[in-house]
Amino acid sequence: MKASLRSLLRDRCGQGLIEYLLALAMVALGSVVAEHVFACRLSCALELTAYQFERIIDSDLKKIPPGQLKKCRKKCD
Repeated sequence: MKASLRSLLRDRCGQGLIEYLLALAMVALGSVVAEHVFACRLSCALELTAYQFERIIDSDLKKIPPGQLKKCRKKCD
């Protein structure tokens, strides 16, 4: 029993597979975070573009003074 337990503790056959799985998990996590940030920034860009089109179409709205343009509602960073 002790000999088989020692051989299992010294066996390193699965070590490479575990390292590859950990690297794959880190890449997957990084890509999910990058996708989330990209999607948030794209959403803000589309929101501001829609607001600008709304301002162009509805010319009865008051002019916005410089420096007081609408900002995105989301916090992407």
